Amino acid sequence: MDRTNPYLLIGILILLALASGVMCSQHAASTDLTTQQLMNKNGSTVVSGDQVINVAEMQKVPVFSAPQNLIRPLLNGDIMTVYTALTTGTIPKDVINNSKFMTNDGKISNDLKGPGYIVTDKNGKISIKEADSIVWGYKLPYTYAVKEGDSIKVIQNNKTINTLKESDISNDTVPTDFVSAASLKEWFETAKDGSNITLDYYLGGFNDNRTGIYGKEKIIHAFGEEPYNYMRNYTPGAPVMVYDHNATKVNVSSAVSVVEYLPEYPTEIRAENAKEFANGWNNTIIPPHESAHGKENVTFTSIAEAEAASGSATHGVCPPGRSLRDAILSLGYPLPVGMSGAEESILYEYRPTIDVLVSNEGDYPIQIVMWTEGESGDTHIYTTIYELRDNSTYPDTSNSTEDA
Repeated sequence: MDRTNPYLLIGILILLALASGVMCSQHAASTDLTTQQLMNKNGSTVVSGDQVINVAEMQKVPVFSAPQNLIRPLLNGDIMTVYTALTTGTIPKDVINNSKFMTNDGKISNDLKGPGYIVTDKNGKISIKEADSIVWGYKLPYTYAVKEGDSIKVIQNNKTINTLKESDISNDTVPTDFVSAASLKEWFETAKDGSNITLDYYLGGFNDNRTGIYGKEKIIHAFGEEPYNYMRNYTPGAPVMVYDHNATKVNVSSAVSVVEYLPEYPTEIRAENAKEFANGWNNTIIPPHESAHGKENVTFTSIAEAEAASGSATHGVCPPGRSLRDAILSLGYPLPVGMSGAEESILYEYRPTIDVLVSNEGDYPIQIVMWTEGESGDTHIYTTIYELRDNSTYPDTSNSTEDA
């Protein structure tokens, strides 16, 4: 007879519990696992150290009516749970489908590397899904201000959470990571009744189907500060890379252009605009078969231009525009929206980063890397396009440069 057989041990424990006469029908106040026992919903992002099961609120059931609840404590060597079951006749109802990445006290173990997420089966039992090699989501709006007379209503997830007079608008009364209180007041003074402005964003629409994450603290807790800072820099709806483990950057395209000296326009301003363009597109991520704009928090200096409808133009953005355009076109991808195939690469009516739209028609995410070397008219603008390839899926990494 195999003395280590867990099912034999279960049988012995059940008989002992029955003989002890201490079997009881102690139950938790609620059997709703989602609200009582599980501290995170299906699809919620979790990282090492997170508490996912409220052990104190776990529903307890008689051992004799559900002996299968003893299996996991026995296999995990959870002596305290087994002892408590033996002496009280009750045991916490097992809400775990797969205990990989989980500890006995309901926390995420150190074995989980990166941001995983909870998967709940049809019986309400959970397991932890490890993150794919490359995970991205999108910057999506969820908090708005709507002007109504002399006040604004702050609306979050379609519910009014606050009503403020203009004089009450401050850094303490509204979220200001994306719109400052001063900018909100400026908007209020010119906006018409019923107009709205987005105040805050969340990360959602993840490619691995995990649920959205709301709030600065939770986003940083799950993914670190870099993705949150990326959100702040880019336009609404922008794709945001949150995790790229076991992926390799593969150089697939490069191009270079130069500012040059043009006597009709000030060279130094043009050179600064070229550098700002490169900064505005540097490290932009575009998922496969999608499109993206550049950064929105960049500043260009306008120069008088009679041919522009506004009377001025951001001269100096065309050389870096050519560099970016040529790198994209060499991949066989379409001409970016807001660009032309001519020497003057950026169309007058388009802002160089916010309005220009680059498409990735490939099967991998791409990263646009831009930088400059030199000064004045000798400023060279370089563009390199990298594909981010999942090593476990795409082992051929010829031309690879580094692990992501």
